Amino acid sequence: MCTLAVKKIKNNFFLFKNRDREYKVNTKIVKENGKTRKLLVIDQRGHCEGINEHGLGLIEATLQPYPRIKHKTPSQIARKILDQNNIKDALKIIETSNISANMIVSDGKDSFIVEKTPYEFATTKIKNEGVITNLSVKLNKKNGSKLKTIRDWAKIRYMRAKKIIKDVKSFKDIPKFLADKKNYPISICSGKPWWITTKCSFIYDLKNRVIYFCNTSPDKGKFKKYQL
Repeated sequence: MCTLAVKKIKNNFFLFKNRDREYKVNTKIVKENGKTRKLLVIDQRGHCEGINEHGLGLIEATLQPYPRIKHKTPSQIARKILDQNNIKDALKIIETSNISANMIVSDGKDSFIVEKTPYEFATTKIKNEGVITNLSVKLNKKNGSKLKTIRDWAKIRYMRAKKIIKDVKSFKDIPKFLADKKNYPISICSGKPWWITTKCSFIYDLKNRVIYFCNTSPDKGKFKKYQL
């Protein structure tokens, strides 16, 4: 479960995310060279998202499709998406792939919230700001977790994020957004006794090809800079 956000600051978009999990994760930032140089957020279970040398960035959140069907996760095609040098081609790969997830894709100048299941695909072009969690806004409202508690949590985070994203005026406001604990423990920054807790947070500065990474709950840790 995750909270994703995008904000235009000084004419450039920043992407940021809290990554919440019910299990321990060893998340780290790594550089990869291939068709396109990438700075990736990965873990031991194969999770993958990040930015590339062209300033293209991808963040994603789990979205279980309805009806249930076998599908891929964005992690399985993240490198293919980030091999692209433009946002149009990246969106085409997402649209034509058998994946299910909510995503935000940006090249720093244009940004899109993407809702995708094997059955449906919708994009929302962002003017100044946007948020998404683990629910459908434009797609079938039955998409998402089978558990009502998780579905309710996704809605609570979404409504809170929609409200406070307006308070993000500068880069220094982004960690405050990620550390927000309104409705704790089922908050944007979640914790015990809730069983799914915020494990790490990251911010993409696409213009400068930088990821700021906090390898713990953002209300407790500091963000370290990683340059591509």
